[in-house]
Amino acid sequence: MCIGPMALHRRSPSPVARAALMGDPAQAAGRETSPRRRLIVLARAGWRIGVLWFRSEECWQARALLAGLVALNLAGVGVAVASSYWNAALFNALGAKDWDAFVFQLFAYSGIAAASIVHAFGDITLNKWLTIRWRRWLTGRYLAPWLADGVHYRVQLFGDAPDNPDQRIAEDVSLYVKHAISIGLGLLTTLVALASFGTILATIPAAAPIELMGIAIAMPLLLVMSSFLYAGIGTWLMHLLGRSLIGLDATQQKAEADFRFSLARLRENTEEVAFIRGEPAERAELDQRFSLLMTNWYALLSRQRWLRVFETAFVNIVVVFPYLLAAPLYFSGAMPLGGLTQISGAFFRIRHELSFLIRNYAALAYWGSVIERLSAFEEALAAAQAHPAGRIAHVAHDDPGPALAASDLVVRLPDGAPIAAVAGFTLTPGERVLLIGSSGIGKTSLLRALAGIWPFGEGRVSVKRGARLMALPQRGYLPLGTLRDALAYPGLAGSMSDDVLRDALAAVGLPMLADRLDDDIVSTAGLSGGERQRIAFARALLHRPDILLLDEAVSALDETSEAALHRLLATRLPDTAVLSAGHRASLAALHNRTVRLATAEGDGSRLADHAVTHRPIENVHTAVAG
Repeated sequence: MCIGPMALHRRSPSPVARAALMGDPAQAAGRETSPRRRLIVLARAGWRIGVLWFRSEECWQARALLAGLVALNLAGVGVAVASSYWNAALFNALGAKDWDAFVFQLFAYSGIAAASIVHAFGDITLNKWLTIRWRRWLTGRYLAPWLADGVHYRVQLFGDAPDNPDQRIAEDVSLYVKHAISIGLGLLTTLVALASFGTILATIPAAAPIELMGIAIAMPLLLVMSSFLYAGIGTWLMHLLGRSLIGLDATQQKAEADFRFSLARLRENTEEVAFIRGEPAERAELDQRFSLLMTNWYALLSRQRWLRVFETAFVNIVVVFPYLLAAPLYFSGAMPLGGLTQISGAFFRIRHELSFLIRNYAALAYWGSVIERLSAFEEALAAAQAHPAGRIAHVAHDDPGPALAASDLVVRLPDGAPIAAVAGFTLTPGERVLLIGSSGIGKTSLLRALAGIWPFGEGRVSVKRGARLMALPQRGYLPLGTLRDALAYPGLAGSMSDDVLRDALAAVGLPMLADRLDDDIVSTAGLSGGERQRIAFARALLHRPDILLLDEAVSALDETSEAALHRLLATRLPDTAVLSAGHRASLAALHNRTVRLATAEGDGSRLADHAVTHRPIENVHTAVAG
């Protein structure tokens, strides 16, 4: 049955995952970690991830592509079987020195060759179609909950947050799909080929059985039995040699991602590093991360080296076995030359298929590490989605008065320690309120809670129904793309005319950028912190929010520019309710009201109509209206 996409985006976190993400390491550590249990968990997780697309709203397209690819793989086995019989007929003709039969077989091969070409073309076409469509859907399936309701932010707040979520979505999804198709179809092909070539062996006539320990065994049956025995022993030995690969592969992926992240972080902060001559420290950090990468790489090399030696030995030791058994029959005249070649070919194909696990052990181990990472990412997303069902209630109200109101609000750290408790606070349309206090006292955390992205705490925050809220953080964010995209963000660039965009740039003091609307400003170095903050203010002017939260949003500007931007807000957005967090005393004159975050032991006589208690880890603070 096909179901809609929304039913697939949310699932409950497991008790173990909830324990790990919610701070109960004791319960998380109690997870069963035996190899057998781990394989079962991996198999279930891999199946759960894999079937989602085939049960989604695109299920018929998915199933049709998979069915077509399966049919082509079965046809490929059929072509191989036909080649086996053709090979026997060709060598029979050679052995009998029958020129006419030989020429006939040469012409007959054209049909097999044509079928092989058609199979190769169809196989790669359907394989690539299935891969990219499956990856597109699965990528969207992870992006949807990750980008919904601030989950991408909350998932990083937990103590056991998954590392490198970008790698999970961009790389691990691709690796999962690639390995699922190759391993899944490979296993199916193996089973069908075993049945087909086993039948070939069983139906080849042999003049007399072979005596083995006093038991007469038909030579084809002996070949089949020896193939299974040889492959079974080889698979067991391969597992003993390679069972540590899953953990080593997972560690390698993390080390690679950490090293790549360090390079990306340096690129994003290249000016700051250059200013403070931080290159030696950055090089030391990169060298250390690469050293960890190399250490695990050598551990992988050690294990993979012995696996490769074993695999090569496994393949070559058995090469002469079918000839040893069948050659006496050929030289005695009981078996034609074609029968000898067909027996050896069928034996090698059976041995090849039975060594599927040996040939794919490294790929299976790598796929297992990918499944582990994706499953952990799913658990983290589920826990982050479930957490807001917490105690800070964000609701819409129809009260014509305040644009934003908070009551009985307690903001906490992830470990539960209280940061701030707001007994009552209102922000009315057109009001400008300044939130001040010493550094680190929790102004930003309070703004996060009011904006609805901080999940830890309890209480109630209500926003006027239909009101649009926008926040400008201290570091002005520039999305990938052009200046036009940055100004329209989070909306679409095409929704605003060039004249409107240029007017906003001129208003915030950036007229020199008016002719660079289509420049890629993110990859072009040169924008200062102050220019980034001005672009953020231009964005606010363009979107005209009903509620605007400013978190040190003008800290990179001088006081004159700071005052000009605040007056610009008052002029251009007279009905917008503004709550600003800042340090400078000059900001007070630009706001209607000031709320101070200070210790409870501070000047209690300054308490006015709004009392906000504030508690970091040790001290209790109070926000005082003045």
